Amino acid sequence: MNEWHLIETLAEDSPTVVSTGGTVRAWTSTGRLSPRPDVRVEPLVEAVRSGRRREVLEAQSQRGERRRYHLEAFPVLGPSGDTHGVQLWIGDADVEPSPPRIASGISWLLERLMIAQTLEASMMSGVRPEDHVTERTPAEYYAKAVKFDESESLFALAFNPQPGGRWDADMSVLHVDGRIMRWHCWARARTEPGQAGLRLLWHDVTDTVEPRRPTLAELGMQEVMRGAGIYTALFETELGVLTMWLAEAAPWVHWRGIEGGDRIIHPDDQGVLELARRRFDAGSVEPVEAVARLRTGEDEWALSSLRISPYPGGLGNRLAIVQISRVPPS
Repeated sequence: MNEWHLIETLAEDSPTVVSTGGTVRAWTSTGRLSPRPDVRVEPLVEAVRSGRRREVLEAQSQRGERRRYHLEAFPVLGPSGDTHGVQLWIGDADVEPSPPRIASGISWLLERLMIAQTLEASMMSGVRPEDHVTERTPAEYYAKAVKFDESESLFALAFNPQPGGRWDADMSVLHVDGRIMRWHCWARARTEPGQAGLRLLWHDVTDTVEPRRPTLAELGMQEVMRGAGIYTALFETELGVLTMWLAEAAPWVHWRGIEGGDRIIHPDDQGVLELARRRFDAGSVEPVEAVARLRTGEDEWALSSLRISPYPGGLGNRLAIVQISRVPPS
């Protein structure tokens, strides 16, 4: 009582409670939030979801002590304007609602391997409204994470969305002011034509759960690789899309603010990933060594050495681990 609840509405027909007072819950039925059997929250949640607007309900139980309640709810919209979640306050009639924790909606667009985001999603990590962009590559979006251990399970669902598929995990995110935040994310698969991919809902729970940080071993390995001039990335091999840097990005590669993640490797050199994928599909597990031009600016490219290895496990048919180093000028 007297708390905010976050309800995911990523699938229109099955909303669930995923957080109460900043504490993550396990996809719980919204019916459990009703304060009394005759004060139901489901109609209010559906009105906000379908109407995409704030609703307020003053209710009184007609049973027992005839207690009075104040309920209010507002939508968390995604980039297409659909309702990804509902923030719901349930409290006593004489209690003023506290400020809700921040939540936002994004979408993973499978056909183009881009992430669409709302202004609110950008601002969660401190991006100024004038710097907001409506789409980012997966590599750009997840570059803000300083600790994210569930990328593999996210990619598994994002690259192969199945009806009923869902996912959730936490991520430690660097704010522009230098502090580390803890976000929790929920996703459901979308398979409709033109919408294939994921709908996601972010929630800032920093004040209730300590953000996780990289281990000393992880930081040490980053230092070793940086000292050797080697930078490691995940590439989607079918479209040639940079999906994620596994540590720091290669400093000479221009990968932010571009039209798509498939614009990193020169178009005439994209074949190196296709060649590697064919070898891996044929059963080879040996790394493929290649040289390719990587983008360093607008219509500017630099020769780089690539060591392409198959991604272990079920995503090996879509992802490759690529170690990148710069070829010295001759």
